[in-house]
Amino acid sequence: MMGSLSKVGLVCALLLVVSGCKIDPITQGMVNEDAFIKQKNQSLFLKVAGNIGSRKLVLIVHGGPGGNSLDYRDSMIKAVLEPNVAVGYWDQRFGGNSQGNAGASGIEDYREDLLTVVKFLRTKYGEDLKIYLMGHSWGGFLTPYFLGHADNQQWISGWIQVDGAHNYPLNDSLTEDGLAKRAAIEIAANRHVDHWKEVLDYCNAHNVSDGYEVSVKMNGYAHEAEALMDSVFAPSESYHREPSSAYRNNTNNQLITALLRVDSPTYDTDPDVYLGRIQVPALLLWGRFDFVCPPPLCDDLNGKIGSQDKTIQFFEHSGHSPMMNEPTLFWESVLDWVIKH
Repeated sequence: MMGSLSKVGLVCALLLVVSGCKIDPITQGMVNEDAFIKQKNQSLFLKVAGNIGSRKLVLIVHGGPGGNSLDYRDSMIKAVLEPNVAVGYWDQRFGGNSQGNAGASGIEDYREDLLTVVKFLRTKYGEDLKIYLMGHSWGGFLTPYFLGHADNQQWISGWIQVDGAHNYPLNDSLTEDGLAKRAAIEIAANRHVDHWKEVLDYCNAHNVSDGYEVSVKMNGYAHEAEALMDSVFAPSESYHREPSSAYRNNTNNQLITALLRVDSPTYDTDPDVYLGRIQVPALLLWGRFDFVCPPPLCDDLNGKIGSQDKTIQFFEHSGHSPMMNEPTLFWESVLDWVIKH
């Protein structure tokens, strides 16, 4: 399996990190390096690409769970972000190119993995490296869950939350409410009536509190909804990843993650316990037509995190993934904020 990645090796440097030895930091110029990090029966994939000489790195915490980081590496992020700052593309356990279908799958294990990756980056590239976490969707649960725990935020210079699911029960209720209201609007306007009647009937017959399966069904309807919104820009062809970033594991990893129900413990996790502890500068980015993680989640998060330095930006022609719908504006907004922080 490891041989399928031409540039990836389980490098000796990673073993040195584990043993406590110091690695000579690479602090200048452009980099494009891949590695696997051994962690609890998993080999976590990490690509670092871009301008490491900037001493700033945006670490992508992808969605899913079971998603992947390389889907974010399209022509726009390479044209806008990578020439100016470095980007870390980390595949979580049971996600993307990360390997090993054994081991723990608790949300606390994902949190520990993230800390391991952050420490590896600072050891390899220098203790002065500024790391900015960018959590999207499920990654928007994991990043505040990480930042609000122990002293984890000491390692982080900023946090970018993109249409994130920081509160799963609230998220589900907002999705159900948003779908029902939008269905009534679309039916009255005689647009995609059959589909929206199906959605409305399901919302009337079910409640997200009825169980995990109902939440999954609502999530599916939410993804379909934004594709029916005329105001949402379709992803440009430039979004699709380059052929060289293809990987073999992701289909199996998505299946394994679904079977493990990795995110089900989030329903028993109260984010209000730790959101107030978060003090790092925060950039909250949201698609106006996101039904998966609706915009009121942004309002809830803004009111509860302890950060004094907070910036909010809505994308008026985007759904759940503004980096796909409005890529130029999205990545320029990220870059501008990171440079200022």
